[in-house]
Amino acid sequence: MFKKILFFCVILCSILSCKKEKIRKTYTKIITAPGPEDIVLDKTYNRILVSCDERRDGRTPHGEIQQIRFDTNKSTVLPLLNLPAIPFHPHGFDLQIVNNTPYLYVINHYKDGSNISSVIQFKINADNLEFIKEYKHPLLISPNDLTVLSNGSFYFSNDKNSADILELLTNPKAGSVGYCDGNDTWKKTDSAIAFPNGLYNENNKLYLATSRNFALFTYDIQSDGSLRNRTTLSSINGMDNIIQNGDELIVAVHPDEVKFALLSYLPAELSPCKTFSINKNTGAAKIIFSNDGSMISGSSTALVAGNDLYLSQVFEGFVLKISNYAD
Repeated sequence: MFKKILFFCVILCSILSCKKEKIRKTYTKIITAPGPEDIVLDKTYNRILVSCDERRDGRTPHGEIQQIRFDTNKSTVLPLLNLPAIPFHPHGFDLQIVNNTPYLYVINHYKDGSNISSVIQFKINADNLEFIKEYKHPLLISPNDLTVLSNGSFYFSNDKNSADILELLTNPKAGSVGYCDGNDTWKKTDSAIAFPNGLYNENNKLYLATSRNFALFTYDIQSDGSLRNRTTLSSINGMDNIIQNGDELIVAVHPDEVKFALLSYLPAELSPCKTFSINKNTGAAKIIFSNDGSMISGSSTALVAGNDLYLSQVFEGFVLKISNYAD
């Protein structure tokens, strides 16, 4: 009997002493072209698309869309088919399936002294992006981000009311939200916002992240594109782009706006980064990434794919992949 009890104790102790090995986070820098400001998940072709543009003055202009393959952790250029002979400097973009066809809508800043901005629509193919249409209108004043509805209409944010960068100081609440029905109807749908930024839509609801308004706003989308019932879902300040993840919105945040602004002129400056997961219904928020800027400085978009978190940024040429980010 004693031997049986002893044997049982040995087995029990062995079981209790065996700890399940914890999967550790790993960090990988995926090299891209300069300024991978926005990223989006392309489920059709199982990859991430990256909006890249050299954003620092005095450097060689360079704008393109790249793709990151999950199996290689490498970024390559996606050729642009039939693009007219116009300057191409992509900023915020959005992927939407319209009439069973995947399209990429890209905010484009000409940067040729004309202060022209546009929205370019591409058909997404496996090996390239095929130009479909360029949208131009005076309401595209200083567009930052956009979100596309399933019928091809879209909303866009203007971070200020002119091309003059000084307006951010002299008229800080000059931002607006605009709407295009995908054809010839354009309208301003909200205004007097301090640096409106990332946009996302779902189920006739529009979400707008602001960088300096201490607000993540929600609106009810009307049938004519107008917006009603603006409410504040979260009061976190310094928000950039928004990516959906189930019941949550994944939002990249610049907690120190001064240091973020200095990045444009001082490449060695460390701009702290935070990434929040915010519940779409309650506004409850939790931090899923935080860094002083030493790992990635000025992170602008955060995307969850499976167990991994991908962080893009405004200036430097890499996307940071955090494997098993939640562990």
